[in-house]
Parts: sequence; C-alpha cells; structure tokens
Amino acid sequence: MTIRTGSGQSSAGSPPTEADASERPLGRCLRAFHSGRRLAMDLRIKRGLHFCTVEGRTIFLDEDTSRYFCIPEDLDHSFQMMIMAGENFGDNSAADFIADLITLEILQVEYPGTKGLERHSPVVAEPTDDLGPRSVHPTPVIEIMAAVFERLRSKRIAAHRDIADVRRLIEQERLQFAHRRSASIPATRVAIVAAFEVSDFLFGRNDRCLPRAIALIRRSLRGGYNPSLVIGVRVNPFAAHCWVQQGSTVIGDSIDVARIYTPICTL
Repeated sequence: MTIRTGSGQSSAGSPPTEADASERPLGRCLRAFHSGRRLAMDLRIKRGLHFCTVEGRTIFLDEDTSRYFCIPEDLDHSFQMMIMAGENFGDNSAADFIADLITLEILQVEYPGTKGLERHSPVVAEPTDDLGPRSVHPTPVIEIMAAVFERLRSKRIAAHRDIADVRRLIEQERLQFAHRRSASIPATRVAIVAAFEVSDFLFGRNDRCLPRAIALIRRSLRGGYNPSLVIGVRVNPFAAHCWVQQGSTVIGDSIDVARIYTPICTL
C-alpha cells in the first residue's frame, strides 16, 4: 500500500501574544486547566484523524491527507493516558501537552456540549477465516470483465484521491446499492474473489492493495454484499496494508496477512 508519512510537526507561525491567546479557544482551555476545572468536554480528536496503538506506540492516520505519523514518546504516553481516562481526564498539569497536541492538530477545541474525547480505534471483528485465492474455481467471464473494469477505475481513484474521498465514495455506493442486499443476486462472493484473482495476472498485486481493495469493495457492494475496507498498520518496520472484510471473513486476501496488521481505520 502506497503511503505518505510525516513527522506530525506543523508550522505555527509567529507565536501569539498572551493577550491574543486569551481571546482564543486554546487560551480559554489553558486557563481552565490552570484553574483546575475539568475540560474533557471542550476537547475532541480532530475530525478525520484515526489512531491505534501498536507495540506501545500510537500511530495516527489523517484521512484528509492520507498521512501516517507518530508523535514524540513522552507526548504519546500522555496522549494514551488521556484517551484511557476519557471524560474523567483533566488536571492543571496537562496544559502544556494539551497545547502541543492542539498545535500538532491532533486535538481540536470544541464548545461545551460536544461528545468530548472519544476512542477512534475502528470496530473490526477478529478475522477467523478468509475467501482467499479461488482461481482454481471456474470463473464467469462477465465477472472477470467486471473485476477488470473496477480495477481500472479504482487505480485512478487511489492515485489522485485521499482516503477521505474514498470514504465518501464508498458511503455513497453503500447507500445506492443497499436495496440489492435483499435481492436474489447471481454473483457469489466466491465468483467475485475468483475474478479478482484472475485480474491479478493483468494488474499484479505488489504494492497495489489500496486500488485492489477499492475495486473489490465496490464490486461487492454492487453484488449485494456489505463489507468494509479495513486499513491496518504495523511497526518495526512501519508498513500499511488494506483489505476487504465482512464480519470476521477476510475477502480476497489471506487471513494470515490481515492478522499481521492492527486496524487503524475502516471505510
């Protein structure tokens, strides 16, 4: 899976004066922390930012930029403690690292009454089986043609759009083809998977998991199924991978490969 990485650092420009900061939401948050007032309801994870913990480190994915990044270990430890505490979080010793997380665009300041800090780990069932290589089965020509068509379209999408765009596309088609889930659909998952295996001879599979998964989920939605596209990460060395999964079944990929990665985002 082709990824864009970064350090998570962002330019803050000229530092604001103390008077300027006092009129901004960040200044209001910091004053509240220093006064001992709990402020979990004033903070939330940035919209479109996903994260998971792998081997003690937090990996972030910004779906608006398709960028993966980590933060310094001391800040990471404080962030993990904050997420574990949830709405019970907040003391006057936290102001400095809260300011750092806001500067790094990990936290956003919200008005009271929002949901506050939330866990963003995706809800994904532990894989128990897969519909992996099925090319030994007879594959209808029409399914092979459909697989090739979807992969041609998805190759362009993966190259020019961010993950947020892919999410919107999948959500739109999930609604568009929802009526097919209760209909009698001739295409079976085995036939769909087998067709994609055949199409691999044309497109290959190395470093092509994202366009392949986009094509597979779009074909599955049109076939009356409702799977999810799962993005996972690992460390040492860092790598990202994505696959299609419905329930606990990995579709079109190996369960052994999926288990290597920790899910960070689902579409």
